[in-house]
Amino acid sequence: MDDESEISGGSSPFLESPDAFQPQERQDTELNQELDVITTKPYTPPSVPTATSEKDRQLLDLEYKLSTLQNEYELEKLQAQRQFKDLEKKHKATVEELEGALDNTRLLHDENERIVAELDKIKFELHNVDSDKDSQIHDLEVNVLEKDKQIDDLKLQYESESLKFNYEIENLQTEKENADELVEKYNTEIIRQANDIKKLSKELNNKNDEILNLKNSNILNSHPNYNTEEFQDLSTMNKLFKEQAQYCKELEEINLKQANELKKYRNAEESSSFWKTESERLELKVQKLEYIEKKFEDTQIELLDLKTKLTQYNMFTEELKGRDTFDIQPEDIINELDLLKKENLVVIDENSKLNINMSNMKILNEELALERTQLLNLNKDYENNIINLKKLNYELEQQKILSFEECKLLRQQLQDLDDFTNNSIKENTIGNNDENENLSLRKIDSDTNNLIENYKNRTGELTGELKKLNEQMLASQEAEAQNVKKRKLKDTNGMTYYSQRINELQLENGKLSRDLQKYQNLNGLLETKLTKLLSLKEKKIRIVELRDNPLARDQFVKRKNMKLLQQENTDLLAQLQSNPDLKTIPISVYESLNFDIKQQEQEIFKANKKFTRLKEVYNKKSLEFIDVVNSILGFKLEFRPDNKVKIYSCYMPKTYLVVDLKHNTLESNMAIDNWDELLETWIEKRGQIPCFLATITLQLFNSSQAIGTDI
Repeated sequence: MDDESEISGGSSPFLESPDAFQPQERQDTELNQELDVITTKPYTPPSVPTATSEKDRQLLDLEYKLSTLQNEYELEKLQAQRQFKDLEKKHKATVEELEGALDNTRLLHDENERIVAELDKIKFELHNVDSDKDSQIHDLEVNVLEKDKQIDDLKLQYESESLKFNYEIENLQTEKENADELVEKYNTEIIRQANDIKKLSKELNNKNDEILNLKNSNILNSHPNYNTEEFQDLSTMNKLFKEQAQYCKELEEINLKQANELKKYRNAEESSSFWKTESERLELKVQKLEYIEKKFEDTQIELLDLKTKLTQYNMFTEELKGRDTFDIQPEDIINELDLLKKENLVVIDENSKLNINMSNMKILNEELALERTQLLNLNKDYENNIINLKKLNYELEQQKILSFEECKLLRQQLQDLDDFTNNSIKENTIGNNDENENLSLRKIDSDTNNLIENYKNRTGELTGELKKLNEQMLASQEAEAQNVKKRKLKDTNGMTYYSQRINELQLENGKLSRDLQKYQNLNGLLETKLTKLLSLKEKKIRIVELRDNPLARDQFVKRKNMKLLQQENTDLLAQLQSNPDLKTIPISVYESLNFDIKQQEQEIFKANKKFTRLKEVYNKKSLEFIDVVNSILGFKLEFRPDNKVKIYSCYMPKTYLVVDLKHNTLESNMAIDNWDELLETWIEKRGQIPCFLATITLQLFNSSQAIGTDI
């Protein structure tokens, strides 16, 4: 593995140099082989046993140190590998958790965008609903104005027709009362005359019987025996019979006249019953009109309630956006509100879930931040450990190289000692000379000195190379540290970007939660208002207000006239500037003239309406005046167009007085005995017309009473 090679120093720059040593396993095998060779060779004791034993002891010490260093190195290597694997696993786990957190943040961001889009859609739909409702309310107001006009026209028509029918009914009632009185009089007269006819018929029968008896007696007495007294009696009887027959004929004629008058009165009664039915029908119409008026008042109250609701709803829409004023019924609004409530509950649940997820994400983010700091600290420790291990590895390699050099020197020295011993043995066999021994000893000393100097030079060269290698290693470590710092900066930049993004999402989520809370509060207020409006009982409230406010109407007319005049002015200026020779006029001039004509027509209509109302009031009051005069003074006045006043008495309705106010004359069809006397005493002498009329009234009353007693 690359990591193991990095830890073991396989990728170190010292081994890649041309003067680098062999790999560790190979060096270990060579060292063991050399040690085996050293141990297997037959050892011949040197001539200087103290030096060899010293070297052997040092060699054993070096072998022991080498073995201990190798063991420590292996242990540290295994420990470092284990720590590196654990750190790598933790790093992978943290990277996976970070990726999961980033995926969750992306999901939250997408969900947030979807919610914002739904909110914009709801706002747009609400705007459309507002505009539709405004158009519907405008149409309703136009319909209400039309209904107001229709009701006013119906009221005027109803008042005029009711007045006409009232006049006719009153006249018919008076005629009916007079006819009833006449019918009663004629009935009593007919009954009296019928009784008289019965009596006369009995007397006639008796007389006929007497005549028959007389005739029989005359026939029996064949000779005429006339007596003057009897003849006179017969003549008187004959006269009486003729008078009775004439009287019967007159009674028959009177009966026929009365029958004709009864037919007339029956026809009048039928007409009065017809007019009664008509009056009842008119009363039903009046009741219907009253019901329509009540309904109209209720509709006005409902319209005011709708206006109040509309103002409240406009206030609500103005809080959202400054928009105009829905073609939707209140039931549709309630259904839409229910749907919005359900969507609001779903959004609240989603928001609560998102809040829980955000809280979990915050906790995970904090935990990841702590783990990140821990991982950074562990990474620093790990890097420091790696640096220290590399240093130790390098030192061990250097010590290894030094030990190999010492071993070479020791082998060479041993080889020299073996050669020296062999030579010494040969020389001893030839001759034991002290001089040769001295020479050999000197030679050995010189050789050892040379070896020591070579060893010192070699160690100096190796230490110099070691310094160079240390410097190179430090430079490479600094470069690696800079690369690691750059990598760390990249990682920290990525982490800071994600942390900034998470913070932005948290702020946006907080803003959305505040908006959601605000809309929830607003929804609660609307729900309470809706419940209050639904639970509100209908109260019949009469609101006194001017249906056609003169000030508002005048302002409207002035504003419209101003607009039309401005338009006319602009059109005429444009025409003069563009084509001054054109002999036509713009349409705005026609519109302004048409508007003036309509205003004049409305004023004429109002004047005619006022005149008709005044005329109706005058007629009504004049009829009331005539009725009051008739009931109090006993005369019915009838004003004629030729400055004449016709006066009817209530005691004799067929008799009248005609007073000519222009010529100061008096005409009458009254049959009064002392007519000239009354005129002379009350008018010519005293000049008191009221007293004259009062005396006539008394005489007519007495005559009517006398006629009543006779009947």
